[in-house]
Amino acid sequence: MNAHASYFRLGLFIMAAVGAGVIILVVLGVGSLFRPKVLLETYFDGSVQGLDVGAPVKLRGVTIGEVSYIGFTRGRYEQDVLPMDQRQYVLVEAVIRPDRLSPSGRIPTPEMVESMVDRGLRVRMTAFGVTGINFLELDFMDPAEHPPIPIDWKPENLYVPSAPGAVTQFIQYADNIARRLDRLDVESIVDNTNRLLVNLDSKVSAVDAARINTQLIQMLDGLSASLEQLNRVISSPAFDDIPTDLGVAAANLRALSESPRFEETMNALQQTLKRLDGAVVDMESMVSGYEHDVALSLDNLRALTDSLRALGEEAGHHPGLIWTRPPEPVEIPRP
Repeated sequence: MNAHASYFRLGLFIMAAVGAGVIILVVLGVGSLFRPKVLLETYFDGSVQGLDVGAPVKLRGVTIGEVSYIGFTRGRYEQDVLPMDQRQYVLVEAVIRPDRLSPSGRIPTPEMVESMVDRGLRVRMTAFGVTGINFLELDFMDPAEHPPIPIDWKPENLYVPSAPGAVTQFIQYADNIARRLDRLDVESIVDNTNRLLVNLDSKVSAVDAARINTQLIQMLDGLSASLEQLNRVISSPAFDDIPTDLGVAAANLRALSESPRFEETMNALQQTLKRLDGAVVDMESMVSGYEHDVALSLDNLRALTDSLRALGEEAGHHPGLIWTRPPEPVEIPRP
């Protein structure tokens, strides 16, 4: 009898525990069902590898929702557009809790989200460390550096443009570098480098190292001699007196400039220069009317000088022209 009572109590306890657990789950589920939610969508012009449904959506590290759908935009938009003209964007939808996104806890309106987008709100895919699992992160960025991708339709839900994540940018940079390396003509670069090394080796071999060494030694000897001469000049007593002499000269110059007679002398010199300038002007005005006469006189003087020079040269060659006595008079006999 006691064993049956114990089993009954144990069964009753298990049933009570299961019932309490079910009630807690129902309460929590009902709370989540009645909690207000809003759909947010974005588009990626690239791969979303590592992003799965159920991945968290964070706003500056704070979880505000989770990814609910991943597909292509052509499955919902541009259905009347030819396949070759459709945009190959990836559509990602997320369920967002408005109490985490809006300060007042109200459901954000498209106008409110659009104003946040204008201020730089973007969605980017971020990785959980090195695990390869990604999540969506909302953050404010520079709108000029991350403009929205072009779309030709009106989004059905709240729309936040995407921005390339750090991993995506790193992959793009690596891909660009790989493409540039592929375009490089490595064989030509190696050949040019080999030719450059050969030419450089020939030039180095043709250099007369012994002559350069001798010239370098001579130059160093000359430099050493010049330094010794400079050292002797600096160590001479006369060099020590240079600062004193400069100080005395500066003091004399200062005393001369401060002397009252210095100003008088400068004034007198200025007046003398003015008089000299006036005399030159007067002389120019006097000569200006007799340019022809002065020129003629100079020509005559030049001709006279040339005649005297010629006469002197002739006298040097024939001294008798000057020093010969005149002939004695000859008496003519009368008949």
